[in-house]
Amino acid sequence: MSVDLRERKEQFVTGLQGGSIEEINTVTAVAPLVYFCWNLLSSSTYGSNLMVDFALNWVCPLLCITTYSSRVGLLYTLISVPCISIWFINRMQAGSQKTTHKKKAGSADPQKFQLTKKPFITAYRSGMLVLTVLAILAVDFPVFPRRFAKVETWGTSLMDLGVGSFVFSNGLVSARALLKERLHPERKLSLAKKSLIAVRSMVTLLIIGLIRLCFVKNLEYQEHVTEYGVHWNFFITLSLLPPVLVFLEPITHYIPRFAIATATSIIYEIILARNEKVLNFLVLAPRTDFFSANREGIVSFTGYCSIFLWGQTTGFYILGNKPTKNNLYKPSVDPLLEPKGTQKISSWDKWTTVSPLTGLFLWTGAFFILFFFVLPVLPFDVSRRFANLPYVIWVVGVNQGGLAVYCLIDIIFGLNDANYKIPTILEALNCNGLLMFLLSNVTTGLINMSMVTIDASNTVSVITLLLYSSFLTAAAVILYQKKIFIKI
Repeated sequence: MSVDLRERKEQFVTGLQGGSIEEINTVTAVAPLVYFCWNLLSSSTYGSNLMVDFALNWVCPLLCITTYSSRVGLLYTLISVPCISIWFINRMQAGSQKTTHKKKAGSADPQKFQLTKKPFITAYRSGMLVLTVLAILAVDFPVFPRRFAKVETWGTSLMDLGVGSFVFSNGLVSARALLKERLHPERKLSLAKKSLIAVRSMVTLLIIGLIRLCFVKNLEYQEHVTEYGVHWNFFITLSLLPPVLVFLEPITHYIPRFAIATATSIIYEIILARNEKVLNFLVLAPRTDFFSANREGIVSFTGYCSIFLWGQTTGFYILGNKPTKNNLYKPSVDPLLEPKGTQKISSWDKWTTVSPLTGLFLWTGAFFILFFFVLPVLPFDVSRRFANLPYVIWVVGVNQGGLAVYCLIDIIFGLNDANYKIPTILEALNCNGLLMFLLSNVTTGLINMSMVTIDASNTVSVITLLLYSSFLTAAAVILYQKKIFIKI
């Protein structure tokens, strides 16, 4: 890559201001919309068609963030009207026959707490992953609006939400291991074994991060230094999460994870607000040593830890088959027992023992209040670059609200662990999520080195993105069909 071309590509993703949160919410709503539409079609022959699956779960989000980015309402109409029409025709043809959802044999015992597989969690995680990996490549093409690309310092964008959502999603599924420990205390690992597992995971991701660094430096791939720093990247951030969370685990026996996350973010925000030298250093300081060269990646790690802990907190009340005592804020597998004699269940226990939808509504409501009444009085705007308190509030609130929408869709269609229905592509992506994220990064690099993306026409851009989507889909489905699940 010539120096001039590299500079042009770097300039293409530098100094951006982002867009409005309302537009970001509207665009990301395409993921639950296509999940809803697929469920409308699931009772017809279209529901099992892999091409329909691909069109809904890849092509529609792709069009939403590219050619239809300024006409999202029109795209949503073009998606929903045919699906609703097909559903309505099927209902008319069915006549007076009633559709019932039959429970599969061997479903979870409703009397006993179990960790179950829920359609809405799979759909949420895969839908978020699709938007994330599409944006990773699309940002290098002019067809992708600059307001959706990562902002320089202050503001919000689709891609800024994507990286935070990826961390939140990983935190959510990691809660399963914590609940399993409570469910089977005899299998609980010692702190030393947990530390060893965390280090192995860290080393794997760290190697991936260092490999990416070598490619960027040696192949003259464009760099956006203020994103994470000179040597840092997102894989290095991900690699440090496991050991840090193992270190925090003894503390979580006394202080809930959400409280640790909140306290950490507040302290961080106070330091930024009260010490002008800190902010000046983060924004303006020359990059003379390792810390100053990678200050964005290092300081933002605090915010990503908070987001991960919030993801775990969310997992405590949505992963099980029934509400457990105080699951709104801590890992619990104990049922809320009926009181004996003159004993009464405390109001606190009643309020904090919740179903998935209730828990999501409660926390989403809390973050809604924070966003509209606390955020405006804070000294700084949202900053993905530093993962500050406003960024944490925004990312966690949006993800919990999105999960609530997915959960409602499952309720509408009577989906649960016993009636588990999900698009094949979303199931395949969910089974190898981190691997597909890695593969999308590698593919993005190869495409960038094989063509001048910033000079591509809209037609060429969309065709390239469609081929990229097809490749990732094929890889995910083949791995899924061969039952190959790679844990990184």
